[in-house]
Amino acid sequence: MNKWILLIHQIAHDSPNLRVKIWRNLKKHGAMLFKNAVYVLPFTDEHEETMQWLCNQIKEGGSDASLFITESLDKKQDDEIIKSFHEICDKEYIALIEVSNAELKKITQREATEGISEGLVHECKRKLNEIRKSADDISKIDFFHAPQKELLLQKISSLQKTLLKWTKTSEKEIKVTGKVYQIKDFSGKKWATRKDIFIDRIASAWLIRRYIDPKTRFVFMSKGTEKAPRGTVPFDMYGSEFTHHGEDCTFETLMKAFDLKDTALKSIAEIVHDIDLKDNKYGRKEAEGLAQIITGLSQKLKDDNKLLEKGLEIFDALYQNYSSS
Repeated sequence: MNKWILLIHQIAHDSPNLRVKIWRNLKKHGAMLFKNAVYVLPFTDEHEETMQWLCNQIKEGGSDASLFITESLDKKQDDEIIKSFHEICDKEYIALIEVSNAELKKITQREATEGISEGLVHECKRKLNEIRKSADDISKIDFFHAPQKELLLQKISSLQKTLLKWTKTSEKEIKVTGKVYQIKDFSGKKWATRKDIFIDRIASAWLIRRYIDPKTRFVFMSKGTEKAPRGTVPFDMYGSEFTHHGEDCTFETLMKAFDLKDTALKSIAEIVHDIDLKDNKYGRKEAEGLAQIITGLSQKLKDDNKLLEKGLEIFDALYQNYSSS
């Protein structure tokens, strides 16, 4: 039979803060409320120390608590208690399984329609880390290996395999790590990026047109296309040289790659970064307004070439503003 440690307490009605504090600690350590009267944990020296500490906290708060160590009389009682522990953990596991399913569905749809992007990879990694951390937290109090744990681990594995596949795809890319390119080597070339351009691609196209090749033309690739047409220079595409690297958006990568040093460009880069990566790294107050303008234009102009024309004008105006300030 299993050995259990039981905590029975009676906290005064005029001590609501103590009641909440004890309840949170009991939940944190995985104690289960059994028969609406007793908190139960499987007996270990660590759990005994935890329960003894909580018991003392209750008494010091002016209320009453008692601690018992006992064994079940038969297997049926053990099974009933273990089933209750399973139900608590399974509820948490199922919630994470639903989150994992939603994430798998979302990235599958986006991979098929938009293609793999640095933003998608970053987002998937962040979500996977959140799910894994939550799963680890539940595992710490899953004393009897609740049935839904295995299914959750399978979902986590599926997310990990997707990221691994994307990582292998990107291993062939040449990282921009301090390498400076010569502008003359890119004269007369076409540049390619994904359709439905937004802030980073519009700003990067402006930078290319104004600083690298005034006569360059742009190719906008259909959603789901992974490789740029032969003879074009891809940008803001997963696995390309000129895309997100580390904490930099594509605009910042291009500035470093072509050694473009200009205080007005730096201001624009910070705004583009804050809008594109949504991390408020630079705290540019102009970001929200520019994001709304670009969003409105993208909703009004469905043609990428027309949207780019308007975008070029906007960034010309921004550059003029920061150059003269």
